Amino acid sequence: MKIIFSPVSKAITLRFVLAFFIFLGSLFLNLPDAQCTSFLKDKDKKEVQLPKPVTEGINYLMQTVAGNGNVFDGSRIKALLAYVDQSEPTDSIINLPKRDSANGAAMRMTVNAGLDRILEYTYNPDIPNYAIYPSVIRVSGWYPESQFYADKVQPWKYLGDCDSPRMWRGKEFEVNTPDSFGGGYYRYDLNRLLVLLKYDGRDAFLSVSRQADESEVGMKGLVVDDNQWNYFYSGIPGLTKGGMGWMDTYMYDSMSVSVYIQDRNDPNKTVNYLFKWLRAGWAGLNVVRPNHIFEGSQRFARAFNSLMESKTLPAPQEFAERVREIEAMPKAEVDARISEYAKNVEEYARKHPVISDKFQEVYEGGKYADKFTREERIGILVKEYVKQAMGKQCLIFTRLVQNDK
Repeated sequence: MKIIFSPVSKAITLRFVLAFFIFLGSLFLNLPDAQCTSFLKDKDKKEVQLPKPVTEGINYLMQTVAGNGNVFDGSRIKALLAYVDQSEPTDSIINLPKRDSANGAAMRMTVNAGLDRILEYTYNPDIPNYAIYPSVIRVSGWYPESQFYADKVQPWKYLGDCDSPRMWRGKEFEVNTPDSFGGGYYRYDLNRLLVLLKYDGRDAFLSVSRQADESEVGMKGLVVDDNQWNYFYSGIPGLTKGGMGWMDTYMYDSMSVSVYIQDRNDPNKTVNYLFKWLRAGWAGLNVVRPNHIFEGSQRFARAFNSLMESKTLPAPQEFAERVREIEAMPKAEVDARISEYAKNVEEYARKHPVISDKFQEVYEGGKYADKFTREERIGILVKEYVKQAMGKQCLIFTRLVQNDK
């Protein structure tokens, strides 16, 4: 008997097949080596039902980041700020309700550093984000037309003068470090809104982002040593883990609201509450779970806290000056340093079970970085500078840090 599929039945069949693969992918992506809780346990975790005024505040922020106005109504987010300020310390995942079909998770942490220090490093137009977020961002940058970058805004200088909210906008690109559950990394654009204002007599700062468009296709990568901020980038489309290496994956949408408030008991500490939603996968289907988002947030927090609380990190002015010097290096000098880097990557790659098995053609013969752009090469040098300052394992032995303190 011959069976003929109609166009509708073909679509249904394809959807079923894709859904089946998604299910298998979810199981693969949650294996123990991915350091994530199981799919079923994740589904069992109870969502936090945000109070309606808090949700309305987040809605207002998302509307504002998508707009182009120059006036910010601080009263619209008072409930959100109060929610963050009154939140209890926790190391556990905070499951958020879905937003625009994206799964969400939140994280709360206390940073043993004042808001002025955080702003002077983290929201400094002369210090790239990837240097301060080395565990989650490979490279990043502001587009030249961005107000924040074009005006060389220094938000920390307005901490004593923000009774009326101050607002800045910008558009930036990012490439994330490989995620720990699939090994994928992506390039995407973000619209960003930055707001400085007073709350209960204390300074508060918000960084709000929304992904501008679908990301570029995901590439195969690997977390080599997250504690040392070492990651492998293959330049080959697909996923490294999960049994779905051949699939083209994308980040379809991401949203985040990061709130910083001076600790009410200690002005030298800062409470940071991160709300994040993410939708990514293949064929338009989302395979990201809240625990994946939370695990990435924890990776961010470990590195960020260590930098903000460090006694050895160069002062912001010195840091920014060294970044400028690295960015201005002539091609020959950059190539010489990157050649040393590639040889050391090859040395550890030969001993790594996954890299040596799957990616020999990428690193053999010292050619690991041959296809890297100047942007990516400069990113390596800046990160090696930060790693050296923090006493991390470096893959370039030529001294990059001039820190005599």
